[in-house]
Amino acid sequence: MLSSQEIARALQGSWYLFRNRPEGMRAFDVSINGFWRSFAVVLLLVPLFVISSLAEKKLLLDETDFISETFPVGTYWLAQFTSLGLDWLALPLLLAVLARPLGIAQGYVPFIVARNWTSLLAAVPYVCVSLLYLMGVIAPGIMVLLSLMSLIVVIWFRFLVTRISLQANLSMTIGIVILDIVLSLLIGELVGRMWGL
Repeated sequence: MLSSQEIARALQGSWYLFRNRPEGMRAFDVSINGFWRSFAVVLLLVPLFVISSLAEKKLLLDETDFISETFPVGTYWLAQFTSLGLDWLALPLLLAVLARPLGIAQGYVPFIVARNWTSLLAAVPYVCVSLLYLMGVIAPGIMVLLSLMSLIVVIWFRFLVTRISLQANLSMTIGIVILDIVLSLLIGELVGRMWGL
């Protein structure tokens, strides 16, 4: 189980990385044990993920032909959690195979640990936008716009985390960030089609 001190330390380290401060890496346990423990962060992400998914469901009902009474709730949540699980594991598994050929084997563990832990901070903008939308404070169009703005911020954050933790050059950093985004989009699309959403 992740301790409150470990979570607080990792959040502080994440904030340092967001501010482009490499010393933030010292907040993470980059041992092999720390590597495996970092995957437990997904349990902390679940409540935040549920909030964002509720907002996405509301947006589907508000902006598409779905009718609330016939909306496939079970299928929707199954698809959402399948996407979360696959997205959480896809990049680490792919890079485990590619790390040595790409010359980033030495930075692989620190990168995955930092990526996993910084996902908590990266989720905050989406959750804030989702809560505003769910409470009726903002309209669907504003929600989509703010979500896109959040995405830009998160992509920049991913860039900083990748560059600092891998100590990679610009082209390698951009390539890995793009790979991460493309994998997420592909997983979301494939799972959505699989479950008919």
